[in-house]
Amino acid sequence: MFEPDFQRRILALVMGFIVHNADVPPEITEVTVKGLEVSTISVSYLKVEWESEPDRDYTVTCEAVSPDYAYYDNMYFEFKSDSLCYITGLREDTEYTVTVEPVILSEEENTEAVPVSENGNTETVEVIWDFPHEDGWTNCFAGERASGLKAQPASGAIYGSVVDPITNTGIRRDEYGDYCAALGLFYGYDWDRYLVELENGTQFTVKQCDSKGWADDGEGKYHNFGGDGKCIVEFIYDDNSLPSCVAFSGSWGYYNWCGLDLGANIKSIKKINYGDPVEY
Repeated sequence: MFEPDFQRRILALVMGFIVHNADVPPEITEVTVKGLEVSTISVSYLKVEWESEPDRDYTVTCEAVSPDYAYYDNMYFEFKSDSLCYITGLREDTEYTVTVEPVILSEEENTEAVPVSENGNTETVEVIWDFPHEDGWTNCFAGERASGLKAQPASGAIYGSVVDPITNTGIRRDEYGDYCAALGLFYGYDWDRYLVELENGTQFTVKQCDSKGWADDGEGKYHNFGGDGKCIVEFIYDDNSLPSCVAFSGSWGYYNWCGLDLGANIKSIKKINYGDPVEY
């Protein structure tokens, strides 16, 4: 048998060792985001890029800097890869804070996600002319084939455009983020640029690449569509990329295209100057 004093010392050492190790917290590993960049695509789109890790997912959130922002319901996040996301449904001349956060895997114990934020601005346009409002059913966004634009100035205006890489519309887009379209002589001529806003808050820019001439109304405003509809903006689409729903219905205006919600009538059309080229 051990002496009582010796037993007390051994017990004290054992208890001290247990208490000491119980007080040591586990080491936390932080996982964060590197190389975050937020760039402008248009009046309503931001491009978000970062360096991704293999087999890791990420969440992306967006918040307007202004506390009075009223269009959160229009926002849409279109992920193209683990390191690329487009935020659509935004507003012209608006600053946003974009936050990217890595998702912690179930097998990663004692690991903490550290989000990273970066601010970005949508395009600010310079308005040349504000056209009068056109009443009625005006979100009749019919289309024409890009291959039909063989003569100048239309062939020159459409040159260099690409198939919409963001919202899956099949519409051609130019190097300024504009959708290619035909409009009547009331609004302007090929190469003119416009800001279109719908009554639901959707905004987008178009480049005129063809002319409707004096159109069906005789004033160069619109072609008739579906009885009482007015097709003011006629999108120019890639021959091989027309969505089946548009081929069936005849209009992009019945659908929400990844945040480009065309399901509301036109609120305003403004002629604008060109800005800076973008990289999709």
